[in-house]
Amino acid sequence: MPVHQTPRRYISSRFSSNSSAAHAPPDCAVNPTKVTKIIHIAKHCNYGNGNVHVAVDLACIQADAGCDVLFVSSGGTFEPMLAQHGVRHISFQQDLHKPLSMLCSVWRLAKLLRAFQPNVLHAHMMGSAVIGWVLSRITGTPLVTTVHNSFDPHSQLMRLGDRVVAVSRAEKDLLLQAGFRPTSVDVVLNAPADSPRDSFMVNASDPILQKPCILTVCGLHHRKGVHDLLEACALLFQEVQEWRMYIAGEGPDRDALEAQVQSLGLIDRVIFLGFVPAPRTLLEQADIFVLCSYADPCSLVIGEARAAGCAIVASAVGGTPEMLDYGRKGRLVPAGKPAALAFELRKLIRSPSDLIWLRRASLDGAEIFR
Repeated sequence: MPVHQTPRRYISSRFSSNSSAAHAPPDCAVNPTKVTKIIHIAKHCNYGNGNVHVAVDLACIQADAGCDVLFVSSGGTFEPMLAQHGVRHISFQQDLHKPLSMLCSVWRLAKLLRAFQPNVLHAHMMGSAVIGWVLSRITGTPLVTTVHNSFDPHSQLMRLGDRVVAVSRAEKDLLLQAGFRPTSVDVVLNAPADSPRDSFMVNASDPILQKPCILTVCGLHHRKGVHDLLEACALLFQEVQEWRMYIAGEGPDRDALEAQVQSLGLIDRVIFLGFVPAPRTLLEQADIFVLCSYADPCSLVIGEARAAGCAIVASAVGGTPEMLDYGRKGRLVPAGKPAALAFELRKLIRSPSDLIWLRRASLDGAEIFR
C-alpha cells in the first residue's frame, strides 16, 4: 500500500504487523490484543519542538478515542492541553548524566507502571528510548519508538524499540541501511493539520504580511538552510522590487542571520517575526512558502503548508519529496544551492498562473496530513 495512504492515527505496535493495520482505528481498538492503556515518554512537553508536537497530538487523540493515556516528561507548556484531553502527566526528570539518580527515578516509575499495567510504551526521544527500554525489560511491556531525527548519530538508540516508527519511506530506507531490523520498522507520516494543538496554541495577535511575499517557518539553525534562502532572495530581489520575505521562528542562528540580512542589503525586505505559535494564519497569507532544509525526515510545516493550500518550494531531502508527491504538489530544489532556489522562485513569481495552479495542487490530497 502506498505510504501516503497510511493514516496518522495508526499507532505502531508489535501486536499487528500486516498491511491491514494501516487501516486500523486507534490502538484502543486494535486486535488481537486490545490496547487501552498507553504511556508516552518524552524529555519535555514544551512548544517549538516537532518531536513533542507529534507526541502530544498522538496522546490527545488516543485519549479522545477512549484510551487511558499517561505522558511522562519533565513538564512544559503543553501540560494544560494534555489535561484538557484527559491525558495524565507524570513529572519525570531525565538527566542521563546522573545515572544513579536516573536509576532511582526509573525504579519509581516502574512501580507506577506495574500499577497502571500499560499495553504499550511509546518513546519519542533518544534518552526516552533508553528509559523506555529499561522499563520495558522490567515490566514486560512492549516498547514503540518513533525516529524523528535519523540524521542524529544517537538515533541508533531508537532501535531499542520492539517496533520502530519511521516518519517517511525515505527515513525507513535510512534506518534499514543503518542496521534496523526490517521486520520491526513501520512507516507512519507525521500529520499536523487539524491538530489538537490548534485550539491551544494561539497567537497574541496575528501578524499581517505585506504581499507579495515569501514565507519560511522553521527553527533558526543551520540545518534549516535559512542562510541559503537569504542568498537566493539577494539574487531575486534585485529584479522584483515589491517582494518581501518573512521568517517565522527562533533559534541559535538568529543573530547571524540578521547580520547576513544586513550584509546583503536586505534590511528593508526581510522581516523576522520570531516564534509564532499558530503559523496557519501566516501560511494562508503567503504567496510562496519555502523550506530549504539540509535534512528533514518528515517536516511538520510541509504538512501544515499543504493543508493551508500554499505554493511550496522545498529542498529535496528526507521525506519532503514524498510529502510533495515527488514534485507534483510542490517544487523541489537541491539543498544548499541558492542559485537553483532563486531560479525556481523567479519562475513562479513571473507566472501568476503557475502560482495559482501550484496552490491548488498543494491542497489537493492534503487531507493525508490531518
